[in-house]
Amino acid sequence: MLTTWIVAGVVLLALELVVPGLILVFLGAGALVIALLIWLSLIQTWIAAITAWFVVSLLFLVGLRSFVQRLLPGDTEQQSTDEDLDSFGTVVEVLEPIAPNKEGRIRHRGTTWRALCYDTDLEVGRTARIVYREEQVWIVEPVDPPVAEKLE
Repeated sequence: MLTTWIVAGVVLLALELVVPGLILVFLGAGALVIALLIWLSLIQTWIAAITAWFVVSLLFLVGLRSFVQRLLPGDTEQQSTDEDLDSFGTVVEVLEPIAPNKEGRIRHRGTTWRALCYDTDLEVGRTARIVYREEQVWIVEPVDPPVAEKLE
């Protein structure tokens, strides 16, 4: 039983290198503590060993995880999750004519979308800039003068 807990602890500690998340290290440390308790003859049965491993690992996890994470901070990256915000200002191609208060179509993100321009006619082939979105309709404005920017 002692060898099993030592092997389990070492395997769990090694797996932490492959599966990051700072959980397996505490499970492995718990297994090694159980091996020590078995060696000291404080634990005699498998039921007692598994129960003690569960309790010790849980205590390690709850008590030490935040402390260790502060010592070993991981890489964090914050990105915008608002796709509309990322689209504002994008130059798009007009596929169907857009008249004031009359919908047309634009190409944006590899597909076509309904679009509206409140103050200007936009002919097919002209470029426009996305201003905002009302429900499923992009509100665009003409790009003056027309520019040859890379379109999505």
